[in-house]
Amino acid sequence: MSELQTGIPRVYSTGDKGTFGEFTAAVRWPAILQNASDDLELAINQAETQLKKEQGKIISEQIVQLKQDVETNSKPALLPEEYEVFNKFLKENDTETWKNGDWLFLEILLYRKVNLFFKGQSEWANFDIFDRLKTSTFESSKAGVLDLATYYHGVVDKFNGNEDAIPLLFQEFIEISLWGNATDLSLLATATVDDISAIQDSANRLKQKSNILIDDTANAYKHLVSQNGDARVDFILDNSGFELYTDLLFAAFMLDSKLASSVVLHGKDIPYMVSDVMIKDFEDIIKQLEDPKFFVVKDRTHLDFITQKIKNYAAEGKISIKAHPFWTGPLDFWHIDPTETQFGGAECHKDLSNSKLCIFKGDLNYRKLTGDRIWPRTTPWATSIGPLKDNGLVTLSLRTAKADVIVGLKEGEDEKLSKYWGEQGNENGSWWTSSGKWAVICFNDGNN
Repeated sequence: MSELQTGIPRVYSTGDKGTFGEFTAAVRWPAILQNASDDLELAINQAETQLKKEQGKIISEQIVQLKQDVETNSKPALLPEEYEVFNKFLKENDTETWKNGDWLFLEILLYRKVNLFFKGQSEWANFDIFDRLKTSTFESSKAGVLDLATYYHGVVDKFNGNEDAIPLLFQEFIEISLWGNATDLSLLATATVDDISAIQDSANRLKQKSNILIDDTANAYKHLVSQNGDARVDFILDNSGFELYTDLLFAAFMLDSKLASSVVLHGKDIPYMVSDVMIKDFEDIIKQLEDPKFFVVKDRTHLDFITQKIKNYAAEGKISIKAHPFWTGPLDFWHIDPTETQFGGAECHKDLSNSKLCIFKGDLNYRKLTGDRIWPRTTPWATSIGPLKDNGLVTLSLRTAKADVIVGLKEGEDEKLSKYWGEQGNENGSWWTSSGKWAVICFNDGNN
């Protein structure tokens, strides 16, 4: 992405030696494409018609070719002419290759190319290549789902109108939503059920509390309280499955406690980043939660309680979901601005201006908020988000760190954590920022 002003750092490149971006292009992308190819093969074998089988084979060949292009460090080909924003960048940066180009842009381009392979075949146009993995991983999350359902039901019984408990519970549910982001299928492609359970375990969340390096929860809570119950809260979502479940618990709590009057979820309009939420994933999770065959448990009391609560809020329109194409486009979030009229940034700014708090979930959204630039890691958060610091949107980033960029650290903190991570047997100490072990909660009131 081109720089919007002088004096800001360049973006991370897949050609930056020793970075997680370099590792992503060399290892993660080929693995993701191979997994997609394997899942497509299963779907082709189950196809009902010969036409669907033949079209599936065409897509399979395209995915294999894309994997080869990435592995051989080819230049990315242009997209169809209607994808002007992608092609404009590719033309302006025509020396870039998959392993030596803007990491954020190329990652977004990769998923767009895969989606276009499917859209180009009539029998597969609406197929979500990542659906099997999304569903199976959520099914493997039963222990964490039941743990949180039991916790939520107990909170409701104990809370019983006690307003003194609200700020403490807000902190708890914000952290539940935060660490829910640790279950990221683009990073956990080889995870076992035990791995997932360990990530989602309540004791593990408590242990990780000290790993929240920046915690602006109090500022976010104070802002919501000042709205006197008349507050639309928006979630710019990240992962489906367990993370979406934790986001829905957080949303339900804010509605229950009258901190929010409505919650608007923003998902993706195409299968994206392996596990990102689409509108159908929101609809699916409600069906999965209420299906006794999906989570086989002896006592469904707590699970039914939270499922019915979410269903009721959705039926009342207090929880809703939409998907604007901007969220899967290549522009960073500095373009969520009234002046960005060509590619949807102004539309999103106008929509989010109706919100009292915009919660950006996860690593990709954090990267887009900061422009995925090589900021010094002590850079103030407000500086790193550019125009968003003062264009009127109240923002909160909940992010477990899984990429190179991170800002807002205290002097010496990066060096200390890099040393610690190296001493744990990790070859690249600075990759602590990509481990998913540390997190940040960053608030900005939009008027800095």
